[in-house]
Amino acid sequence: MFLEHPLLADSSVQLRPIILCDVQPEVFLAVMEFLYTNCVTLDSHIALEVLTSALEYGLEDLRKLCVQFITETLTVEMACEALQAAVTYGQDDMKKQCLSCIEGATQGVVKTQSFRELSDQALLTVLRSDRLTIDEVELVRAVREWAHVNSAVLDTPVPEVAADVVKELRLFLLSPEELTDLERENRKDQFIPVARIAEAWKFHALRKGSRAQTHLLRRRHGTLPRDHHHRYLDPPPK
Repeated sequence: MFLEHPLLADSSVQLRPIILCDVQPEVFLAVMEFLYTNCVTLDSHIALEVLTSALEYGLEDLRKLCVQFITETLTVEMACEALQAAVTYGQDDMKKQCLSCIEGATQGVVKTQSFRELSDQALLTVLRSDRLTIDEVELVRAVREWAHVNSAVLDTPVPEVAADVVKELRLFLLSPEELTDLERENRKDQFIPVARIAEAWKFHALRKGSRAQTHLLRRRHGTLPRDHHHRYLDPPPK
């Protein structure tokens, strides 16, 4: 039996196309392909946007296909953009895969534009990792650049933009000479609160930190040796 929608049978009703202003044609076509075939053709240019559409419209199988494609094709250039999407949309498995990619290629990742565009919450996910393959001096420099970029974009002072993320910088890993250089650079923008730098100097004097700072005393995978004081620090994870 053929049933016709009553609106279609009424010649007085004018049908107008639905315009999706915020969806690229390629993304729309990918979603339509999935709806008709239960398969989807993806590439790195549209995968994240197709994932967004899948979540918006509750297409769970399409979401899984997108996450699979994204995690299997991660590159240094795309890792932070994918991590941002995973954090934004609460995709925990995807977040773990992205973080693993970032951990293995941290020095390259921090030079990408997508690193500078991370939200503070996504950046905190990165900074809390013990497995970053980068020395803390380079990481501090990269996060300072992130703060300056976001300060300009948000029209907000650098110290305010960086207030949360600097708490995860492991200043205890720096040598006295590096702390001196950091203090000198810090006078220009107050990127790191003076109290945080003072804590690092106190650690050098007493050779110990507080219980609240335990994870900040751990060396990362990429931490360079500084034997004159690193024997007081926790070893990096295996």
